[in-house]
Amino acid sequence: MKFLKLKLLLPIIFIFPWAINSQIEYPKDYFSKPVEIPLVLSGNFGESRSNHFHSGLDIKTKNKEGLKIINSADGYISRIKIAHGGFGKALYIDHPNGFTTVYAHLKKFNKEIENYIKKIQYKRQSYEIDLYLNKNDFPINKNDVIAFSGNTGSSSGPHLHYEIRKSSNQKPLNPILFGMHVDDSRRPEIKSVYAYNNVDINNYKSDPIKLSLKKINDSIFKTSEINLTGNSGFGINVYDRQDGANNKNGVYNISTYYNDELINSINYNGFLFEESILINTLIDFKHYINNKERVIKLFKTSGNKLSFYEKENNGLINIKPNYSEFKIKISDIEKNSILIIIPINSEKEIITYQKKEKLDLAIYNKKINNDLNYNFISGEQKVNIPKNTFLQNVDLYINLSKDSLKIINPNIPVFKNIKVIFPNSNSNQGNYLANIDQYKEETFITSYLNADNNFETKTKQLGTFYIKNDSIPPIIKNSNFKNGEWISNKNYLKLKILDKETGIKKYRGTINGKWVLFEYEYKRDEIFYEFDKYYVNKLKNEVEITVEDMVGNISIYKSIFYRKSN
Repeated sequence: MKFLKLKLLLPIIFIFPWAINSQIEYPKDYFSKPVEIPLVLSGNFGESRSNHFHSGLDIKTKNKEGLKIINSADGYISRIKIAHGGFGKALYIDHPNGFTTVYAHLKKFNKEIENYIKKIQYKRQSYEIDLYLNKNDFPINKNDVIAFSGNTGSSSGPHLHYEIRKSSNQKPLNPILFGMHVDDSRRPEIKSVYAYNNVDINNYKSDPIKLSLKKINDSIFKTSEINLTGNSGFGINVYDRQDGANNKNGVYNISTYYNDELINSINYNGFLFEESILINTLIDFKHYINNKERVIKLFKTSGNKLSFYEKENNGLINIKPNYSEFKIKISDIEKNSILIIIPINSEKEIITYQKKEKLDLAIYNKKINNDLNYNFISGEQKVNIPKNTFLQNVDLYINLSKDSLKIINPNIPVFKNIKVIFPNSNSNQGNYLANIDQYKEETFITSYLNADNNFETKTKQLGTFYIKNDSIPPIIKNSNFKNGEWISNKNYLKLKILDKETGIKKYRGTINGKWVLFEYEYKRDEIFYEFDKYYVNKLKNEVEITVEDMVGNISIYKSIFYRKSN
């Protein structure tokens, strides 16, 4: 195996556009709430999600679909996007005061918007649409009913995802700052507190020490006394509940103090989407991987350039002799708060329990310097790791063999794509590049072959890469009708489509040879067509569904149904 190390020739200064904060004024009475019912939240702004920060409010819709969605202010529809995943069906409305409101996971749009976008879908013969509009294309008034709530896209239940963004840079901002009222008389709740002793921010490998908590009163908690040395920090697992629901949502502010002097403060006012990937610098990623608990580190490690912080320091404290106190104040946006007091005694011998994270199964054989590019080559197998991929120096196990390619360290996050090239040795139809991780979970990576008949991909996934074969075509089954059935009293056709290995790449539905708009709900493995004005009404009809999986296996389903002509 050849190993090439490409040295840096010139120093490079990286400028993060979000590092410079500009003061934003939040008009309090400009935007009205987007639903007719009181605002009850199932998700808060800025809270930690899988590999991203939550960019809006998740508003509960009484666990059902079809509630009216109200436009928050005068403006115009600037974007209509329909996707299988992500926001599903979403509307973007630009307002003359320089802000954009976003309404996502919708079931359907109002009649005028629905007719407008459906015409384009039929013209393009595509369910998925991403359409940008001009100022005069689709003006809309405040309090107009623009859509109906749903559960489309990557949504785990019926709700409205609502955002307010700065139009000029699409920066999501906390909608509560604009005067959106949510009843909230409940204090945040602390689940766990951790200490990190003698931290090296450039080579962060510290295991957390869990501290026991004692409740002093409703707003004050005190941990067990601890002995720390050098530069030390803390981490917390905390959540907030608003009135009307028990969902565990994110908090608004976390401020830290050492001997009553402010160290730093995290405020979830807004962030740029480019920052979202850095979420794994905020949480203790290794602890999350091993324990499935998201602990917010109250100190910055290498690569953390997030704009949430009030001060530029790294949040670590240099432990003073004898007795001292570290305090954490946690608040929601309504100023309900709790205080955590951590007594520190650097002179006293205190027995603390430091939980060791799970031992690495791999024996690491490569040290990766964050400032260098790396190429690993063995025959036709190639791995390219760009500089700043991990935002710190890391250890990896890398092995390129005949049957597999290993890039292993499950305890580190990946922030840039790694390029992988793997030879398609036997060229069988249905071959694809797969990955298996530390949990033995297999993932489809790619079926793309370059000009040299090698699989080629860019990925943030570590683990073992290898060739698999999928020769089984997708499954198609009718759900609400049978072959030869009269369905004059039914408003839609519904079918199950499923691929058990690589997943569905695309599908197409026709009636009597003409393309019709089948919507795909991947969470239910279901496509459905609602009879519309584009359907040519006939007595005898043939529906044909074609489904292709990610490696090119194709299934075709045909069926006859009868429907009375008008």
